[in-house]
Amino acid sequence: MKKFKHYMSVAALSFRLSMQSCMEYPAAFIGWLISNPIQFLVGFATIKFVVEEFETLADWNFRELAFLYGMSVLTHGLSVIFFTKTWYMGWDIIHGELDRMRLRPMNTLFQFLAGDLNFFGITDLIPGLILFIYGCVSVDFRWTFSNTLCMICALIGGTLIRGAIYLAFGSTTFWTKSPLHISGFFQELFNRTNMYPLSMYPRAVQFVFTFIMPMSWVAFYPASEFMGKESMITLPYGMSFITLGLGIVLFAIACKIFSAGFGQYESAGS
Repeated sequence: MKKFKHYMSVAALSFRLSMQSCMEYPAAFIGWLISNPIQFLVGFATIKFVVEEFETLADWNFRELAFLYGMSVLTHGLSVIFFTKTWYMGWDIIHGELDRMRLRPMNTLFQFLAGDLNFFGITDLIPGLILFIYGCVSVDFRWTFSNTLCMICALIGGTLIRGAIYLAFGSTTFWTKSPLHISGFFQELFNRTNMYPLSMYPRAVQFVFTFIMPMSWVAFYPASEFMGKESMITLPYGMSFITLGLGIVLFAIACKIFSAGFGQYESAGS
């Protein structure tokens, strides 16, 4: 327990320092605060345009799509705060930024993730929260104890799934020795697979995003359960808990990949 409290105090201090660093340039923060919501509002307007043309999309109406999109954007905002560092970890590995972390008496991955939390991610989280609230109100989502518990599990699980994929593929730099990363590709893939219902795609595509690259578990399957919609997988209950369990398992695997890569890390050298 003492060790856990120590780690949490370090994380809290890191977040405070990140916040102070961000507010050192308030104009930049305001710029992000204006520009980031615009991109999500454009995506939201696109959904509205599509539904107005076709009335429903794979049997999902606009209000239900708003709920789905709100869940997706909210997990995106949370992942931006906690896992942005993984998008650029190739440069940290190549430039030897991990050298000082390996000398400290603290878990290296914890230092890497908590050492520079992205306070700018709040500019993604705010529009996500707004869209999420709008979606909940639109579908008259009932905040009963069971629904609230399921929603918390779904959001945590969805955020962990995003972070796990970013971390796993970022860790490949240990072997490739290349700072190039494909986080932008996965961000777009996450957005596209959760912006619209998975059921609109061919069965083969649904299979891929359910079992091979399980991105649809971030929002589609939990939202389908909340909305009572049919999906490729039909269970009497538990989609949100499966999302949480899947997120924990995938993140544990990603941590193992990072540890394996760090185990043969040879520093930047000269």
